[in-house]
Formats: sequence, C-alpha cells, structure tokens
Amino acid sequence: MLTAAFARWPGDPLGRIGILGVFALGDAFLLPLAAWDLRSRGRLHPVTLWGGLALVASQPLRLAISGTAAWAAFAGALIGLLA
Repeated sequence: MLTAAFARWPGDPLGRIGILGVFALGDAFLLPLAAWDLRSRGRLHPVTLWGGLALVASQPLRLAISGTAAWAAFAGALIGLLA
C-alpha cells in the first residue's frame, strides 16, 4: 500500500525516480523493522523475514500484471462493487 501512496506524492515521483525508486521507498521501511528484530530478538522474526521476502518478490509480478486487460477488468469490477 505504501507503493501507491509514494507514487501519488506531489512532484511526479514516478517521472523523477521511476517505479523502481517508488518500490525502493516502500522496501526501505523493512530495514528499521529488521533492525528492531535483530536488536530486540537477536534474529529476524519469521513474519518479518517471510513477509519482507513476499513483498519484495511480489514486485515483478505486480509490474507484469498491472497493465493487462485482465487486471483492468478486475479493478473495474472491484470499483463497481464499492461504488
């Protein structure tokens, strides 16, 4: 959800840093979380590890499907349900 928020910041961040930069901004929030786990627990919490890996691993998939007609239809259907 952070990716969408960062992409909508004023000043056209997508034009300046690109989608990979916007992804990196969201990923940067994993670093203090991992640091906290390491300091307080001495190791990464499994949710931090697997959730962080899933977040980063999902980025290429999100890029691949975001421009497809199937995704547009799915998103349009969701908007129709919410409106």
